[in-house]
Amino acid sequence: MGEIVNRSFWKTKLKKNQVGLLLAAGAISLVLYLVLALRYPLGSSLADPRATWVTLNGGSPTGIALHLVVYLCLTVLYAATLNLLNRQKTSETSQNHDHPTNSRWIYGIIIASWLSFSMVMMTSASSGESHDIFDYVFRGRMTVESNANPLVEVPRSYRTNAYIRFVAWQKNVDTYGPLWEITSIGVSSAVHQFAEMSNWEINGLPSCPKSPASCRLLITYLTSYRLLAVILSGIAAALIASMVNRIQPGYAPIALAAWLWNPLALISTSVGGHNDLLMIVLLLVGVWLMQRQLPFMALLALILAAHVKLIALIWMPLFVFWTLRRWGLRRAFISFAGCAAMGMGISWLLYNPFGGWGSLPRMLHERTLYLANSVWQAAYTYLYKQQGWDKEHVLRLTTELPTWAFIAIAILLSLWMLNFRPKRWQRSPDPLADDDRRLWMSLTWISLLYLVLGAFWFQHWYILWVLAPAALIPGSNFTRNVLPYLSFGALSANFAQGFIFQKVPKTNPRSGVYLLNTAIIWVPALVAGIISSLVSRIRSQHQTG
Repeated sequence: MGEIVNRSFWKTKLKKNQVGLLLAAGAISLVLYLVLALRYPLGSSLADPRATWVTLNGGSPTGIALHLVVYLCLTVLYAATLNLLNRQKTSETSQNHDHPTNSRWIYGIIIASWLSFSMVMMTSASSGESHDIFDYVFRGRMTVESNANPLVEVPRSYRTNAYIRFVAWQKNVDTYGPLWEITSIGVSSAVHQFAEMSNWEINGLPSCPKSPASCRLLITYLTSYRLLAVILSGIAAALIASMVNRIQPGYAPIALAAWLWNPLALISTSVGGHNDLLMIVLLLVGVWLMQRQLPFMALLALILAAHVKLIALIWMPLFVFWTLRRWGLRRAFISFAGCAAMGMGISWLLYNPFGGWGSLPRMLHERTLYLANSVWQAAYTYLYKQQGWDKEHVLRLTTELPTWAFIAIAILLSLWMLNFRPKRWQRSPDPLADDDRRLWMSLTWISLLYLVLGAFWFQHWYILWVLAPAALIPGSNFTRNVLPYLSFGALSANFAQGFIFQKVPKTNPRSGVYLLNTAIIWVPALVAGIISSLVSRIRSQHQTG
């Protein structure tokens, strides 16, 4: 009896303190983001066009430890917040009542905190997180001011233009689709017009960091691309909340926090300004349309997402199987045929200003020449540079093998997750048969499978591909307790690799270094998953007992 009273007391106390605890988590997180922003100010970071987090803090072991501790604290606060919100919602559901006043406060705190985090981090250095945003800026200006074609011409052809030293991919055509190029042109044009209206000098200046005026213009460009990513992140959050609220009223705040408060998502948008957000918004639009039983429009949205980044096609088989499962062969065929015809027409219109589809082979070929942050990079280094295997054969092995393995397993996994199985293996009753969580779960696992198996090229912001669908299932153990530490591992690896490469002599074999970097990405999530499973099992046994 005493145990029941005690449990009831803590549940009541949790309800009263939930808003206060959420405010406290937001306030502490804001302080931690301020620590990062103050340590890496944007203005002074531009003095070194090739800066990294490690060079910006001078390579100090103390500074490196502090940075990783800040990441860890943000991750723990984030995971604790999700579990707090989930525990409260579970308690309310079991007692068949909600607290609308509390919900309004919680929505307000989550959104206001996210905006505060974003504004703070937009003042921090871009170069530490990634140099991709500088490529966006340069190629956008290259197109607007020099009438260049980023899908055909390379930045090096315009090496006398400002900011070329900040560009990472000077010898390669852009790897993105025309929908991103159009968006980038829009951002670059807006900044160019703003600078002209403000009577800023934009031509004939020495490039930043030699000219303060040039650096001011560069900061304006960087801020504009970051603002675009933050706005897109907000749109993604609205789509996520709308979908969750449709089938699980009351869980939308948890889903919102899962997306907006994730430290990796926050840093990837407000610091890196990554264009993955545009692809993710279109993917979520497709999922939103699927939920509203509009498969034709949903498939079209996914095709548009592939015109931002071709990687969006990893979700196409799942969309196809889902359409077959939900609406049958006849409606699926009509949707596929109509979508294929319209998609081809839209694709031709989008690519035509950029040289047509003929620009794709070169882009795809150049992309496959590089491997990064994966076991495949370690395998390539070991077989080619240490064992002397033929370069072309090793490159094909380490890119084609994971690609085809992913395709085969992804198709089988999609069929399994959507219950296309022999009758003896079908779930009966199937608790997810009549709602959309099965699709969301499947999207999450397909994305994770690609990163585990098929990602011969891995960057930390790719975790967003997993986070977006995972945020739609905020009550899952994976979203609350495992994914936060995968985000932490990816952020830590991005930071740690600069320090590792600085300390390990170039004469040493690099395959071991690449394996270490890959382990940093995945081990925290693996450990978190094991601990979370053990805790769940112990709780289950305790409740049964």
